[in-house]
Amino acid sequence: MTFLDSLAADVRFALRTFRRSPGFVAAAVLCLALGIGANAVIFSVVHGVLLRPLPYAEPERLVSLVEVRPQGYGGPVSWPTFWAWRQHSPFFTHLAAFTGGGVTLQAPDASERLEAVRGTSDFFEVHGVPPMLGRTFASNEDLPGQAPVAVLNERLWRARFGADPAVLGRSVDLDGRAHTVIGVMPASFDASTDVWLPLVAPPDASARTRSTVLSLRARLAPGVSRATAEARLKQVAANAALAQAEAHRDRSARVIPLDESQTKSWRTPLQVLLGAVSLVLLIACTNVANLLLARAGTRRRELAVRLALGAGRARVVQQLLVESLLLALLGGALAALLARWGLDALLALAPESLPRRQDIALDGTAFLFLLALSGVSGLAFGVLPALQASRLDVRGGLAAAGDGNTVPGFGRRLGASLVVVEVALSLVLLVGAGLLGRAFLHLLGTSPGLAPGQVLTLHLSIPDARFFNAGGLDAELPGRLLEPVLGAVRALPGVSAAGMTSVLPVQRAWNNARYRVEGAPALEPGDEPRAERRATSPGYFAAMGIPMRQGRDFTTLDAAPDQPGVVIVNETLARRHFPAGDVLGQRLHLGAAAFTIVGVVGDVRQAGLEREPLPARAESIASRVTEEQLEQTTAFARYGFIPELIGRFNRLVSFAPLDAATLGDILQQNVLRAYEREFEQEGLRLRVEPQVRDFVVARALKRETGARGLRTTLAPLLERAAYEHFGQRDTAATLRLTLQAGEVQARLE
Repeated sequence: MTFLDSLAADVRFALRTFRRSPGFVAAAVLCLALGIGANAVIFSVVHGVLLRPLPYAEPERLVSLVEVRPQGYGGPVSWPTFWAWRQHSPFFTHLAAFTGGGVTLQAPDASERLEAVRGTSDFFEVHGVPPMLGRTFASNEDLPGQAPVAVLNERLWRARFGADPAVLGRSVDLDGRAHTVIGVMPASFDASTDVWLPLVAPPDASARTRSTVLSLRARLAPGVSRATAEARLKQVAANAALAQAEAHRDRSARVIPLDESQTKSWRTPLQVLLGAVSLVLLIACTNVANLLLARAGTRRRELAVRLALGAGRARVVQQLLVESLLLALLGGALAALLARWGLDALLALAPESLPRRQDIALDGTAFLFLLALSGVSGLAFGVLPALQASRLDVRGGLAAAGDGNTVPGFGRRLGASLVVVEVALSLVLLVGAGLLGRAFLHLLGTSPGLAPGQVLTLHLSIPDARFFNAGGLDAELPGRLLEPVLGAVRALPGVSAAGMTSVLPVQRAWNNARYRVEGAPALEPGDEPRAERRATSPGYFAAMGIPMRQGRDFTTLDAAPDQPGVVIVNETLARRHFPAGDVLGQRLHLGAAAFTIVGVVGDVRQAGLEREPLPARAESIASRVTEEQLEQTTAFARYGFIPELIGRFNRLVSFAPLDAATLGDILQQNVLRAYEREFEQEGLRLRVEPQVRDFVVARALKRETGARGLRTTLAPLLERAAYEHFGQRDTAATLRLTLQAGEVQARLE
């Protein structure tokens, strides 16, 4: 009999024995499936985040550059620093700066908030990935005065433009400015970005120096190591710091591999998690090994008969190992199903900050790992029981026919040793879980400084082109945006307080600035203390449950341009500079402006629950919006778009959809009013019959598109009417939409 014949016979025999012991098989397979499945899930995450190569050309040559402050931490750089590093760094073939943010894609059917990256002209050359359509930035397109251009992500190109190759050269409205589409990048280049725009330096020289928001990436020149590049860049950084303001003195530089810079904060947690699930698998294997030892006690006579009939020890070991491997493969098959469900659940719970999320999948590599892990597990828990069973004394085994449940002395000692190992491994996991649980309970008991329960937040995105007026914030903004919108929100049933802020608490979003306390000893430039800076509206602290310790909240008059500047500080800043408690009325200097402290609020752990509160100050918020944006935003609050949006984009929360009466109100008061203004500019009065309004609302309800479906249904009808009737009369006329035989008809009167 050949080896393959004997192996096939062993498989058939193992399957017959499994049918006689379904309880044992179910317990072993389930135990292995949980251990192998957990490892497959975590390995998929580790492989996607830490092990898979970056989707760029020669990723080992890509590095991130950071400026190291005297305090020891690294961060983004200013424009003069970037220019100096790029000019004096021949050890990089390309060096690019970029910043992240968002832009609003404005379209007739619906506007959409996009994730955008603004980069210098050689941003794409650094990564070495060509576009799948069109081109990337030209060398002069990041200079002031150039026509705005945009490069789209493949995902956005397919979703919003139907994968139309003719998108090249098309104009798209981003933040109120027309941008020409010049290219499309593959989705694998950066799944978190929708559009790339040129990064243009601010015209004001002081703003370029003050603004340290640039992230830098570079490609090492051939033959240059990272250590060499870092040593030479430190020399360049030292010379550049001497040429800049005092605030930039004693600054250095670091060169970090790009993959490390993207995953640094996740590397240790993922490695610890992989180690934890490895211990779980070891416990599962030990448990199954004990099951096999116990089962061997019931098979002593069977094994003794086989040995008495001439079967060698190797043949018996082979039979038992085949059974172990079959158990492991069955466990691996079940683990594959559990891993698919488990990975989906894990990604649903993972924070949005998890890098390279798009690369995490149960792909071929993960399944090969699962198969190899199943084989290794089968050998791990099967070898010792098989060797122990093969040492069976034939005479003793035959004599123990009536005592088949007895395990011989060596087997009992081996089983006891396995129990000790299992308990030790379990104890390690329990200690780790206990420490993690204690830390979690500590975080639960740590007050964030606010009351987040029953608080609903909404992000409003306003284009920069509408934010500013002649280079400064619009002085009329509070009256045009804040008061109407907040008034509409406060008027909603059940709303007890409402406010606005530039950055929500505990978001790890930094916006700090230096300040000086009036009357305090003067400090050297660059040594002034820093505080987190937030712009807030009246009512914000009450809405967030942040207690007012002293003084008052902002009022609507505080943001007026003719009023003196006022600030509210937190308790940490107040204790640091005014330990006697006489904080109200004191003045802080921020640059050339002075602000009077009118209130003190409780500390909020902005940097996270595990960190102490940071010194912080809040200023009265100011921003700008057009009349159309104001009307749409007010309608947004008035008609309850918030629960509809949450219901559509977050299925974890269920909200009732808008009813026909509410949709009809939105159509009349918001959507049609905007179109009426457009038609009036062409000398036409737009009149929509009630039957048409009911038709549009009914279609939106049927398609479950909510308020967005109103504009989607109405826009093609009005565009066709405009094409047919614009410019037909020199005098004012009325364009009336009527419903005839189920079709909307336009008639010029």
